[in-house]
Amino acid sequence: MNTYTIKKIGAPATEADWSLAEIAKVEYVPWNGAHPYPYNMEARLLYTDDALYVRLETDERPLTARYNKHADPVNEDSCMEFFIAPNTEDPKMHYFNFEINPLGMVQMMYCVNRDEFITPEVDYNIFDVKSVITPTLWQLTYKIPFSFMLQYADKITDEAAGNFYKCGDCSAVEHYATWNPLTCPEYDFHRSDFFGKLVFEKGISAKK
Repeated sequence: MNTYTIKKIGAPATEADWSLAEIAKVEYVPWNGAHPYPYNMEARLLYTDDALYVRLETDERPLTARYNKHADPVNEDSCMEFFIAPNTEDPKMHYFNFEINPLGMVQMMYCVNRDEFITPEVDYNIFDVKSVITPTLWQLTYKIPFSFMLQYADKITDEAAGNFYKCGDCSAVEHYATWNPLTCPEYDFHRSDFFGKLVFEKGISAKK
């Protein structure tokens, strides 16, 4: 199991903070390489007392971006994803999935698995999604307020669980890659039993 230590910062993340964040490489190709992965993706996390900050980057080209509304099936576009189970003491391991395309459109649910979930009623502006596209890089940066997580999770534990994913179901080259290895035989990112460990460096004060 991969482990990622999330550094704590004192204020909203700056570029200097991001330069010191641990890097998670999203490079494991699941399902026996059925869909070759010709791209690179890296993920970083930081946190404050109030929120978890997420930065994802890929060199995917060309980018596919058809969906232009939140809650659309953006996994069919070029997509970078972060799933987090904030309470690892929860026997069902409920998790949030954040799936975002190059237009910054978010598909997000609170799940037990791909078939058992709720779609939170939320103002997506709270995530402050920024999508930056350069000739060589697509970068996503956003935050997840702990107050939002605690509307659904009973608490946030000092060691959470999660995974980072790269996909594009209907992009120029169909592809799938993960950070923590996913060895289930079926095509399914919604497998919390294959999540890696996410450790809050100094513990978490935002507990219910």
